[in-house]
Amino acid sequence: MVLTKVQKAIVFTIVWCILVFTFAILSHAKGRNYESKIEPKYGDKKQYTLEQKKRKGLKENPKYTRCRLAKIVKTKSGVSACIYRGGNQTYELVVENKCPRNLLCKYNPWQKEPNIDDIVDSLNNAMKKKK
Repeated sequence: MVLTKVQKAIVFTIVWCILVFTFAILSHAKGRNYESKIEPKYGDKKQYTLEQKKRKGLKENPKYTRCRLAKIVKTKSGVSACIYRGGNQTYELVVENKCPRNLLCKYNPWQKEPNIDDIVDSLNNAMKKKK
């Protein structure tokens, strides 16, 4: 079978187009990005902001409840502490000179009421162990 000049030109053009498209596809395969081995910071992702983490579900929005002053306790050493009680037995212990009537505290239901003497004793024992 003998091909004419026109047929040879058509076959050459088709083969050339196939080769060009094949090399183009192979050179852009998998959509890889350039990563510098010298400068590893290039192309790093930024950390998400707190708001973005909340929207993506990576971090939960903490729930708060209104805690009211339950009692003021003075320890053996003379330090005064305020114990607040919120919804579903949420307790908060704050050491202050003047205790406000109520405050917002994190919702943590079904806690035991804190005992200031036990806390002070555990702090003293921890300080003794460090020495």
